Amino acid sequence: MSYVPGRCPTPTESASESSRVVLRRPASRAGRRGSRSLTTPAEVTSRLAQAVAGAGPDAPLADRLGETCRSVLGADGVAIVLAYTQPQRLTICFTDDVIARVENLQDVLGEGPCADAYRSGRTVVAGIGAGDAARTWPLFAEAALRATGPLTVAAVPVPVCGDVLGVLSAYRTGTGHPAPASGLTTHLATAVGMTLLHELDLDHAEVAAEPTGVWAGRAEVHQATGFLVARLGLSPDDALALLRARAYVADIALGEIARQVLDRAVDLAADVSPPKL
Repeated sequence: MSYVPGRCPTPTESASESSRVVLRRPASRAGRRGSRSLTTPAEVTSRLAQAVAGAGPDAPLADRLGETCRSVLGADGVAIVLAYTQPQRLTICFTDDVIARVENLQDVLGEGPCADAYRSGRTVVAGIGAGDAARTWPLFAEAALRATGPLTVAAVPVPVCGDVLGVLSAYRTGTGHPAPASGLTTHLATAVGMTLLHELDLDHAEVAAEPTGVWAGRAEVHQATGFLVARLGLSPDDALALLRARAYVADIALGEIARQVLDRAVDLAADVSPPKL
């Protein structure tokens, strides 16, 4: 993780391991755009507090956080991803298939507005289908336009005590939409970060025995990376790059190509030259 324990209140101690989050994909909901966007910090804090307090076994916290953020921003969909460009990257939630495809492409290609927001600590707004995006992230912009059509994506760093925990991304269909109000997005992202630090440890018992959901897919990426390191003599970075390249060519998620490698359904040995001794 890119945040530093010890520089925050005690909730950071319970968030020292990102694997403590249970990941579930929420169901899409019809008629969501009709909800009113919140405008004040007090309203945002109150809405997030209600989402946390109301979370139960039939309505996971991650799902409620995602839907609350979508409503606050007046967006068509959102995702929350921790440690965005790190090997331990962890998807907390995504609210629909469109934002899931956007996030998967950035994961596979290693570029895009969310990756830049995580590295820089600044909000990045991009129009998928606009010239600026194509010049800044040529691979991502082309692939995303094919996969989703024109979108406006806002990527907001989730701060924790001066460092960046992850990225909150939101999209609206079409280009040319104005950027969300900076004060609103900053407060929302900060509230999300502190909420996650308070709540990350709650589901530890559920994942301690065996990873599930999206976290299971990420665990398979780590296992496949280690498998390629051992079998092909690659560095961890090169092994992960090889997985990403094959996922991009096959147009599938990184977790899926990792699963195929572990199941011996694909052999990536032919994709690399033998290591020099």
